[in-house]
Amino acid sequence: MTRFRSLVGIVTLLALPVLAHAQEAAFVGTVTDTTGSVLPGVTVTAVHAATGNVFETVTDATGAYRLPVRVGGYRVTAQLPGFATVVREGLGLLVGQETTVNLQLAVSGVAESVTVTGEAPLVDVTRSAASGNIDSRQLSEIPVQGRDWQDLTMLAPGSRNNSVDQWAGRNMRGSGQLNLDGQQVTTAIVSETGDGQPSFSKDSIAEFQFITNRFDATQGRSTEMQVNVITKSGTNAFAGSAAGYFRHDRFNAADHVVGEVLPYQNQQLSSTFGGPIKRDKVHFFAN
Repeated sequence: MTRFRSLVGIVTLLALPVLAHAQEAAFVGTVTDTTGSVLPGVTVTAVHAATGNVFETVTDATGAYRLPVRVGGYRVTAQLPGFATVVREGLGLLVGQETTVNLQLAVSGVAESVTVTGEAPLVDVTRSAASGNIDSRQLSEIPVQGRDWQDLTMLAPGSRNNSVDQWAGRNMRGSGQLNLDGQQVTTAIVSETGDGQPSFSKDSIAEFQFITNRFDATQGRSTEMQVNVITKSGTNAFAGSAAGYFRHDRFNAADHVVGEVLPYQNQQLSSTFGGPIKRDKVHFFAN
């Protein structure tokens, strides 16, 4: 019964949109008219392409807005009575990104809209933190020995490797922090044989951000580095996967030092499935 309750709790959490303060992405910008004057009271709406989740805010007295959202692709719309609706499509955000999207509305006497297709900039010029993002395409297409997704941190700026502690992200020992969907999951006390980091399937990870320094106060207690991880979630389309990873010493050559084949086995099976519970509202994902 306890196991069933735990499973229900996990499924419930995975069904909710991921939006944690320490790992949020956000659209920011200013809305003006064609003369350059700021427009307060403009409704700015962002629709998540994969799930249909809607995020909405209103510009302030200076025409500025800030709209925290979950990671993914978006369609952003700006509306104000008396002005033509402006739509920006093809915008995408990774975890920890804050992208500036300035919008301009033209006076209109009839119902009309202006659609602009464009991508969010790849370089964030508003922050000084040394960080890098590993997106969903890299996670799914780059092979990793042992299927340990944390090894992909070596692709991020500032990540390093040495012969004593291996790579810096795995041996945090209280100076680094691993956050999963905005929650700290780094073990505070580690054993002599363990590194204090919990294990998660590579197939359950959507993307992550690796920050080496100059992160802001929202990132918590760490003095050395942050790994901000976003798990996968269901979308409006049912989808799943099955994967296998097999290594065995029967395929290995003899070790050149001891002169015999050393015993080794690593077999992993993984499957995922997700989809809508209520379209555009609630989704589930299981791994």
